[in-house]
Amino acid sequence: MQRCQEKHCCLQLWLLTSQLSERGCIVSEGYFAVRQFEWLWQGWHAVKQQFSALRRNINAGTRVCLFRRCMPGEFSVSLDQLVLLITLNLLVAFFIDLASSLPHPEFYSYAVAANALDVLLFLFAAYLIGKLLMDERVALRLGVYIYSMSLFFLLVWVMLGRLQVLLPAYAEQIYGLLYLLYPVWVVLAIGWALMLLSDGFSRKVVAAMAVVVLVWILPVQYMVEDATQWFAAKEEGVDEYAAYRELDVERIFYKQPELLAEQLNSLLAERGGRTDLYFVGFAGYALQNVFRNEIEFARALFDERFDTQGRSLVLINNLATRDSQPLASSINLERALLHIGNVIDRDEDVVVLFLTSHGSKADLLVNFWPLRLNDMTPAMLKQYLDNAAIKWRIIMISACYSGGFIETLKDENTAIMTASSVDRMSFGCDDKRDLTYFGEALLQNQLQSQYSIATAFEATAKEIELREQVEKLAPSRPQIYIGEAMQKKLQRLEMDLLGNAGKQVGAVLPAR
Repeated sequence: MQRCQEKHCCLQLWLLTSQLSERGCIVSEGYFAVRQFEWLWQGWHAVKQQFSALRRNINAGTRVCLFRRCMPGEFSVSLDQLVLLITLNLLVAFFIDLASSLPHPEFYSYAVAANALDVLLFLFAAYLIGKLLMDERVALRLGVYIYSMSLFFLLVWVMLGRLQVLLPAYAEQIYGLLYLLYPVWVVLAIGWALMLLSDGFSRKVVAAMAVVVLVWILPVQYMVEDATQWFAAKEEGVDEYAAYRELDVERIFYKQPELLAEQLNSLLAERGGRTDLYFVGFAGYALQNVFRNEIEFARALFDERFDTQGRSLVLINNLATRDSQPLASSINLERALLHIGNVIDRDEDVVVLFLTSHGSKADLLVNFWPLRLNDMTPAMLKQYLDNAAIKWRIIMISACYSGGFIETLKDENTAIMTASSVDRMSFGCDDKRDLTYFGEALLQNQLQSQYSIATAFEATAKEIELREQVEKLAPSRPQIYIGEAMQKKLQRLEMDLLGNAGKQVGAVLPAR
């Protein structure tokens, strides 16, 4: 009986404990639900505060970029804000690059390292400035200041790029000037931020600016070739070489004598008692239309302005002209020059040879795949000209490393102009373009308005130098050589051309 009573008491105690436990669980669950809501509310409030601070920082940074007065208290300085600003800058640049590369964007993985290096070098510069000003908090403040300004810098840079597309070709120098002013403005704005950081101008501001330039800006410009994260790729699924695979190589080769003879037989004889110019164009690379365009433009220019109409021919490697123009091959060039050497007055007439293609430090690329053609070396070109007994020569070469032709070809009766020095690349070999940078500057922008080849080249070199600075390209350094006898010859030729132009203008003027 006693044992039964004990069992009954234990059972009641267990039931009571279970009930209390269940109630405790309910209370505990409610407590944690309340706490979870509080955490979410606090997190949302913190996010709102961070984005509010971000907006204030961007507004203050824009004011600094515009050199307006801005109190330090207008910035919200914290490590969270620095991280948020850096992330925002990278994301904005990421999506701008992506949008500009549509519809076939391709990611450039090198840009990840390039952008990381940019950030690391800046943080190191900020650290050094903090040590210089003996205030470690300065590094954090400077980081927030600069990255608050960086979005406005990026916006202006994008607008400059858009302006380059909208401006006509003759106004490109305006864009070049604006581009040169851009880094000046950026450096001055950073200096203004440093003055804000130091409560006025002092020697320490100058020293801090030197650290920014030497530790951050210059190393980034030198080491980071391209930080663009996306670039436009060609459309997928398009076989660019299908038309080349279908070429009848044998028929093309056997047709060359006929095509070349047709052009050579159409050349007019030299005119006694005056200096005639003969033009030969050579477009060596078939896979890009820019070289064909350049040669056709050059021929039209010399026909119209330098009186080579009927005394010009072109050799072109291109799908579109394979049945109508002879190939730009070494054999065709050799035969063309031999024929011209027999047609001209060798003591009086001048032959202009314009070659455009890709180049290497050893030769000029001659390519029309799947045809097997010989590349053009300086020695080969000299031999062809010498064998043809062409005395007066004007040679223009638009190709990378084309300066390597000068030493072999130069003599007192020769003028040579190249798009680059022997160890430099030239630019503009793009299917989206009508002319290379060298061709555009020399042919389109200079020789269309003047007859002096030397003066035209000088202006060409300056134009290309400015353009390469604008586009952050390594200088190509176009080269020129004019032999002593050729200098005098060109002066007489310029006077003759000016005289002929005057007669033509006079012929169409109405009588008074």
